[in-house]
Formats: sequence, structure tokens, C-alpha cells
Amino acid sequence: MSDILSKTMFIAGAVASAARSTASYYIRGPRCAKWPLLFQIRRDVMHRTIASNLKRSPVEADIEQIDFELIAKHNQKWDLPTTKVPPDMGAYRSASIRVADIDVDPDLFAGAGPAESGLRALVARDRVEGGREVPYELTAPISMLCEGSDMGRAFTCAPIDASENIVLYVHGGAYRYGSPASHRGLTGRLSGLSGLRFVSVDYRLAPLHPYPSQLHDAYVAFLFLLRQGFKAQNIVLAGDSAGGNLALALLLLLRHTGIAHTVCGLVLLSPWTDLVSSRSSVERNAKYDYLAGPPLSSPLAPARLFYAPGRRYSQELVEEMSHPLVSPVNGSFEGFPPTLIQAGDRELLVDDIAQLHENLLRDNPDRGDSYIYECYADMVHVFHQFMELSDAAVAFASAGKFMKGL
Repeated sequence: MSDILSKTMFIAGAVASAARSTASYYIRGPRCAKWPLLFQIRRDVMHRTIASNLKRSPVEADIEQIDFELIAKHNQKWDLPTTKVPPDMGAYRSASIRVADIDVDPDLFAGAGPAESGLRALVARDRVEGGREVPYELTAPISMLCEGSDMGRAFTCAPIDASENIVLYVHGGAYRYGSPASHRGLTGRLSGLSGLRFVSVDYRLAPLHPYPSQLHDAYVAFLFLLRQGFKAQNIVLAGDSAGGNLALALLLLLRHTGIAHTVCGLVLLSPWTDLVSSRSSVERNAKYDYLAGPPLSSPLAPARLFYAPGRRYSQELVEEMSHPLVSPVNGSFEGFPPTLIQAGDRELLVDDIAQLHENLLRDNPDRGDSYIYECYADMVHVFHQFMELSDAAVAFASAGKFMKGL
């Protein structure tokens, strides 16, 4: 009965929010010049939903009473909806990686900062328990699915030829939500426009699987691609939001372990680059972005639920979360591969994203053309998901062209 009541209240609140948004749009005009009515309504409903949950956020003194299993169930209940691969862009198949088949050397994690002990423990657990799998979806572009093409090869995760590039994609969702299914629309469009196949990893989610579980799964997926015959220089790493964080952290870890000094390229859509950020865009864009969240001092701050759920706030915690394998903006980027970064100037994270681009240029002063930063006016966090925004199509086309040219 409580579920029915909560859903009824949610619908009622969403309808009221949509009505207010519509009235404001026609009376005062769009909040931003590039916003159509449909987007302004969707933004306001999403923001209201996220912000309403913050009112029930516990304080630090209550941290020992927080039920993280209950939070995980709530996350599943309100998970990101499934989207579809546009039929004119491609198609997907589901598969999984048997972790026992992947040789992970835990000694390579020595010196990996706050990730080291967790990664070693995860490898040891996999060896003892056995049987774990990392699900993924393989998306093939429409160009590989035309009449007369070899469908079997298109959906077999092995190089079609020695020069084939493939994209390892890690989805966003604050490390708490999402899956390859929620991002099929996004990966499908990128696959179709780039002509590349995508391997989208269904990594474990916080808070039941905190850091570095996600990094471990992405690392295993990369080793899987190497085992299947792909070369590091033919693998593109890509992700949105938290997935952008994970793609960056993965490359930094690969460099640390010596598995790969570089890859074919990076594509980062509104990447979450700094988990302890206090840059001004968080406040400046609060009335525009749909994102909302409690400060880092709250035990339910997304960054803390991801990194160390249940751990008390301290300067030591902040310092750990500032490590490049957690907040990649603080990494060393010398020799990084060609990178495309896309963001919106109305998103909370835009200053952190701009800082990442500045750091890439700082560490590679003679390769400025290799690091492209596209900041779209009036756009919000991962605006690519809102196809009613004309800039979403522009950004997709640009990303597809970039990947095709790698």
C-alpha cells in the first residue's frame, strides 16, 4: 500500500511541477534560450524528484543508523528507465565475461593509493568464490548489419580485422543507478554514427558494492578485450557522468599497472571529474541543471555513497577521495590519447570539466589539437539524453565524427 501511495504522490507532484513549468514558460519565456517547453518540463520534474529526496537526508550523527541495503532497494525501484537502440543506428546482444577466465595480477596494484587494498581484496574474493560474471552488451552499428553482412561476426566480441577499433563504454548514474539497458539509446546512436562496435559494461553499483568495485569490473572488461584479440591502441574508452569518471580512472590504472600506457582515444560526456569539488558552477548553475545533491558533509552525498558508505566525514576521507584514481582531474595526463570532452555550460560540474581540459593542455603543451572541449550553451548535465534539444543531435554527430577519425 505504501508503494501505491508513494507513486500516487509522485505523479501528483510531477503533474503540479509540469503545470508550474508550463505557466512559467508561457508567461516569462524559456528559462534558457535554447530550451523548448518539453525539456523545461522534464528538467523541472526531474529536479523536483531529486530535490525532494534530499529533505529526508540524515545528518552525520545518524550515520550508524543508515540502512544501505534499503537505499540500494530504493535505487533499484527508481532506477534509470530502459531505452532503445534506434533501429536505424544498430542493434545489440547481451553477453557476459567469466571473471575466472581473466588473469588479474593483484601485485600490479601496488602503490595504487586508496584503490590498492580494495582491488587486491576483490581479486582474492573472485578467486575464492569463483563463478562471478561481468555482464555486458555488444552494440553493432547499422553499417555492419546490412543485407549480406556477417551478423555472427558482428555480435562476436573479437576483432573483425586487425585494424578494427572498438569502444569500451561505461555508463553514468552516480555509480548508483543505470546499466547498459538505460544507455542503449545513447550507445546505439554513438555506434551508428561512428561505425564502431560498443561493449557496454554492466558494472556493480554502490552502495552495496562501493569503490573500487566499479574500477575492478572495468579493468576486467579491458583485460577481456585484450584476451579476445583487441590491442590497447584499438580500444576507445568512453563514458558519461560517473562513467566519464570511471573511463578516466581506468586509463590511469592501466598506466599504473603497465597494462597499457595509452589507448586509441577517450570520449567523455559531462564527466564527473572531481568528487570533492567546491568550484563555483555548483552554485552558479543550481537553478538550471536538473542535478541536485547534499554536500559532501552529508552521509548520503553521492560521492560518499560511492566511495565509503557509512564512513564518517573527515579530512582524511577528503584527501583519499582527492586521489586521481577517485577524482581523475588531479591526475597526470602526459601522453594521454586524443580526447573529446562534451559538456553544457549550465551544468553543475562544468567548472570541474573545464579544469580537466586545462590540465590535459598543461601536461601536453605541444599536442593541444588532440584535446577537444565542446561546451554547449544552455545545456545541462549529459544533455545528450534529451533528444528534444537540438544540440543533442549536434553533439552526437560530433562525437561520432571524432571516433570515426581515430
